This record gives sequence, C-alpha cells and structure tokens, in this order.
Amino acid sequence: MRTLVFIPAWNEESSITGVIEGVRAELPGAEVLVVDDGSTDATAERARAAGARVASLPFNQGVGSAQQTGYIYALRGGYGICAHLDGDGQHLPAELARLVGEIEAGRADMVVGSRYRDRSLAEDDDYRASVSRRTGQHLFRLIVSLSTRQRFTDTTSGMRAVNREAMTLFSERYSPEFAEVESVQRAVLQGLVVEELPVRMLSRAEGRSFLTPIRSAFYIFKTLVVLLVGQFRPRVREQR
Repeated sequence: MRTLVFIPAWNEESSITGVIEGVRAELPGAEVLVVDDGSTDATAERARAAGARVASLPFNQGVGSAQQTGYIYALRGGYGICAHLDGDGQHLPAELARLVGEIEAGRADMVVGSRYRDRSLAEDDDYRASVSRRTGQHLFRLIVSLSTRQRFTDTTSGMRAVNREAMTLFSERYSPEFAEVESVQRAVLQGLVVEELPVRMLSRAEGRSFLTPIRSAFYIFKTLVVLLVGQFRPRVREQR
C-alpha cells in the first residue's frame, strides 16, 4: 500500500534534514513530503537537498492549513495511507512506523500517537509540558472524551496516521487553527475508528515554539469554543 509521510514545517531549517533522514530510515518504502508553511529561513531548500518533495505555502497559514495540504496531496496522489509528524525533531520516526503499521493492519481509520497513554515509557530527555499547556491538554481531552464517549489522553498530538477514508474527511474540511483537537472529535462523531498508541516525544533541541503563555491561554479558550460548537454539528456519516 503506497504510503506518504508529510511533515508540516515552519522555520525548521536546523532540524528538518534529520527528521527526513529518520523517516527514510524507519519507513524506507514511504514517500516524504515537507509542507513548508511560509518559512522565511532555509527549510524548503534543506528539505529538497535531503530528497523530500516540498509543497510551499505562500505565507504562514498555521499548522491546520499545512496538515490539510498534506491530506489533500495524499488523497489526490492515490496514497492508501498517509502519516505526519512535526518538523522540529521532537517526534521519533520509529514511533510513527508503529502507527502506520496499525493502519496497514486495518485496525483503525486513524491512529494518534499519545505521549500520555503509558507514562512508563517516558525517559529523562522526554518532553515536559508547561503548566498552561498541561491545563489546556487536560481540558481538551476531557471534552473530547465526553463528547465522543471514548477515552482519549493526547488530543493535541501532531503524530498521526490515517487511511483514505480519514484523508477524504479531512480534505473536505479541516480546522486551520485547532487542527489536532477538533479533528479527533470530528473523526469519531463521523463514524471513523480512532485509536491511540503510546509514544515518546523528545524535548525541543533547536528553535522555539510559537506558543507563549498568553497565546496558549487564548488558544485554549478558542479551542474550547470550537469543541463545544462541534458537538452540535450534524453527523453526515453513519456511525459504525
């Protein structure tokens, strides 16, 4: 089954080469696409030099738009599976390969890599969220779990694998700002089988996150509104 791994990236010139090389080592049969979200550094050039295809957005549009670009590319390209991970080097490509394996086996339409499903896997250099982020993550997983009647532990994870049914759903509509959280809720409410697998996530070694404490608080508020609205949207697909 043809597989595409896409990597949303914004100003990740220091890490993108290593991420691409890691994906190629762990998923040698997959094609790699970097979705350059309006980077102002050498992200696109270094991605091409590493052998990846590059889709460059004309300006920074946010992770949701970058991810939807990847889903549309995969759907139109006829890929049976697509998966994605962040371009900052925090996600381990070996973990992504496990998610792809679940889709290949037909056990789910969408698999999310969860940092919190099994905390015994964590090591000393693993990611540690700030207090504000932990607060938001707790609220998100609580609301999504209640609204879908399915337990989730990491609705903000940027490491995922999906099949063509999920690609189609996300190609039709995908939140530009609240992509990870809203997409989990929407997928379950539209009848897709969504699972979590425990994964590790490293601390960021290079660069910095765009989310400041103030931005985090505003993001939490907006995302909660989106989740509440999403609960009342019509379910256009039959539940399985």
